[in-house]
Amino acid sequence: MTICPMAPADHAWLRMDCPENLVVIHLAFVFEGELLLAAVAQRLHAQLKRHHQFTHRVQRGWWRAWWVADEAFAIERHLSEHRLAAGGGCTDLQAFMSAQAPHALPVDRPLWRATLVHGVDGGSALVMRVHHSLADGVSLMDLISGMTDVADGEPKVAPARAADREDLSLGVALKRAPRVLANALHMVFMRRDRRSALKGRPGREKAVAWSPAVSLQLARDLGERHGATVNDVMLAVIAGVLRRHLLAQGDRRVTAPLRTVVPMNMRPHGDAHLLGNQFGLVGVELPVHVDDPLQRLLAVRDGMNGLKSGFQGQLALALVRFAGLLPAWLQTLVLGIFSRRCTLIVTNVIGPAEARSVAGVRIDELMLCVPQGMTVGVGISIISYNGELRIGFLVDRQLMPDSAAAAASVRGSFEQLRRAACAAPVPAGDEVYWPVAVALDREACAR
Repeated sequence: MTICPMAPADHAWLRMDCPENLVVIHLAFVFEGELLLAAVAQRLHAQLKRHHQFTHRVQRGWWRAWWVADEAFAIERHLSEHRLAAGGGCTDLQAFMSAQAPHALPVDRPLWRATLVHGVDGGSALVMRVHHSLADGVSLMDLISGMTDVADGEPKVAPARAADREDLSLGVALKRAPRVLANALHMVFMRRDRRSALKGRPGREKAVAWSPAVSLQLARDLGERHGATVNDVMLAVIAGVLRRHLLAQGDRRVTAPLRTVVPMNMRPHGDAHLLGNQFGLVGVELPVHVDDPLQRLLAVRDGMNGLKSGFQGQLALALVRFAGLLPAWLQTLVLGIFSRRCTLIVTNVIGPAEARSVAGVRIDELMLCVPQGMTVGVGISIISYNGELRIGFLVDRQLMPDSAAAAASVRGSFEQLRRAACAAPVPAGDEVYWPVAVALDREACAR
């Protein structure tokens, strides 16, 4: 029997699970046609057998955990089939994923499940649930690239990648001691986020939703004109969406930003195939209190630039690794620095730059929904695929009961930002989802 110890950061993520907030990543591949279960099983087996995290179950100890080879491992124990009612579409697929979200993965086998869902707008979708202790978003995208082919007629395109981060070695810590110390003190003494409709104790009911696509090239062009990244642009779009959500929930005035935890990739370039978790968590003030879309972008840009030049991400990763070596109760206390002091988590995942396929069937949409962990109830993901961007929501239903409306409003929020003026016409359809918020926006424009 093969046994290997779990890395401290992965162990920390394993123990962040609680019944009200499972730390499980949700993936959805929406295909243009129907797939056979046998073809999916063959691809999963060929790719996942290379990684012990997908073929080993977890054996928990008092302070540590181990990967133990699952003698009964078979793809058939992890892969099932489901068919939606006639006429089903992406909305029904999201409802199916929402119903799965509260259920823990079986602990007697490796911590992942896959379902081939048929009847999604006449095609199939592969839904995967992967525990965060197995992999982070960057390594899962590498896994997906290996599991899929470049679609017929598509040129292979090198995906964009996050900038490399300076390693926090002892030498760097000593050389940059004032900055490192300032970042550490900021993390330790960070104030609690202000109360809002999005902050509270999570319950068991979850909701999954994602937005229509927006153009990656338009987002890149918009960012470049203002010295911002694509990530900055989409964070500003999310700020606009959440501002409308808060207004629609009855807040006549939104006067403070929301603290958001943003994962920052710390993985050396070329190590994505190693799976596991190699990212730090940094706190960003999301300017939902700013009513001008362009000013929201500039605020996000300035805040993110300050974080990129610092060491919060490196310190946070070191803290998670340290927490993974502690008793469970002490880990909860240490990592409460993040969970108690923020409202939501937003992650940016770079997917394949070209269209991909499985068994000759093209993938139309790719979505990854990020879990939250501990006491955070709102998770939002930004994912790029084949020249498009989508925003996904995996949220606590009682904290954000209208995540589908929020997802539907993403394109309108993007258009508002693109026009860079709140006096621009409201995109068609927004009145249906956000009548109160749209009216308040118009009042602001009139002022």
